[in-house]
Amino acid sequence: MLVFLDTEFTGLSHTAPERKLLSLALVAEDGRAQWYAELDGWSVADCDPWVQRHVLPLMTGPRLTLDAARASLQGWFATLPRRVQAACDSEIDWHFLLELLGDVPSNLAAQRHDLAPLIDSGVYDKTVTAYFSNGHPEHHALHDATAYRLGWLAWMDARKSVR
Repeated sequence: MLVFLDTEFTGLSHTAPERKLLSLALVAEDGRAQWYAELDGWSVADCDPWVQRHVLPLMTGPRLTLDAARASLQGWFATLPRRVQAACDSEIDWHFLLELLGDVPSNLAAQRHDLAPLIDSGVYDKTVTAYFSNGHPEHHALHDATAYRLGWLAWMDARKSVR
């Protein structure tokens, strides 16, 4: 099973050690399970101006400590099937997931499923764009992960009809 992943963080202008995770979301392929958390340990001053304008207004809290988020996320993975793979369009998201997990659950595949090649496919892009056009805010990790799931499902359905 795929779990669609997205994160929000302090900004692309920061290098890896300076980047701080703001929020992380996962949505299961079947849509039945999702996990979302906003994390503490950062301030507005840590964020790029773009993040301050486009991401922070969407964050409504509450913020979890790293330990609380890690325990909750580990517990969420324990409810999933014996093999899941994170699907995301960014290596940064994947690294933040691994960092937040600490100990990687045995049911999480060692490699992520890369969604980046789908971004330019018409059906994926159209579906993701339609989701955001329906009033769901872009740059909110949970909504972005949901949009990626819907885009992937539409892409998969389109592949079936071609065969």
